[in-house]
Amino acid sequence: MTIRLIASDLDGTLLSPEHQLANPVKEAIEAFTKRGGLFTFATGRPLLTAAPFERELALGMPYILCNGAVIAQKGEVLESASFLAGDVEALLGDAREAAVDAFLFREDGVFVFRESEAVRRYEVKEAVQCTLLGEGDRTWRDVPIQKVILMGDMTTIRGVWAHHEPVHARFSAFQSEADYWEIMNGGQSKGTALRKIAERLGIKREEIMALGNQLNDLDMLQYAEIGVAVANAHDELKAEADYVCKHGYGEGVVEAMAKFCL
Repeated sequence: MTIRLIASDLDGTLLSPEHQLANPVKEAIEAFTKRGGLFTFATGRPLLTAAPFERELALGMPYILCNGAVIAQKGEVLESASFLAGDVEALLGDAREAAVDAFLFREDGVFVFRESEAVRRYEVKEAVQCTLLGEGDRTWRDVPIQKVILMGDMTTIRGVWAHHEPVHARFSAFQSEADYWEIMNGGQSKGTALRKIAERLGIKREEIMALGNQLNDLDMLQYAEIGVAVANAHDELKAEADYVCKHGYGEGVVEAMAKFCL
């Protein structure tokens, strides 16, 4: 069956190691859409840092943010599976005591509890300025957030998470990078968000190709008819993919598009 919709992860997949869109990638997407195909991206980024890529690609269709917690279009949020930051207050407190950095993703930006090397690395990587919450500020507990990232030693983070079993039934948690542990409302993922978009557009799963590089892309690849892992992908993702690219990052995306879609 003809592929009508392509969904790609951004960082580590569609983007270069420098987090840029290479010209061959943009040209392949343009060729696909000129033939009537639809292209979107699915990222862990919030709207603030994903919007420039939407504009650069001139998407004009829904795309996935915060690993599936948010669906947006033309810079506006269409759906958001938010929760109150206070719902995970105890977990965040234990994370701080364990020297783990916590990032709260809200519609108005990314908020942190302290300045640290991890926060500075995140700001450089994502080209975003995090907002520091005041030491005595407790209002953050009552503000809706889209997700939490805990950043630090993964063994420590998993230990903190394990000590908060009551929240496991309500929230989903997964490792998205070597030192990222993401917490979202239960049932939200890139795969479920991709299904929602496909249903909006009247596209069957047999008409979808999805591409990624990390384990947070897994259920998206499993949902699509063709699940593609780029060459730099996590080994577990490669094992589950229908096709593993010879090339990494955007070159791998172009390779897969040439093989299956163009």
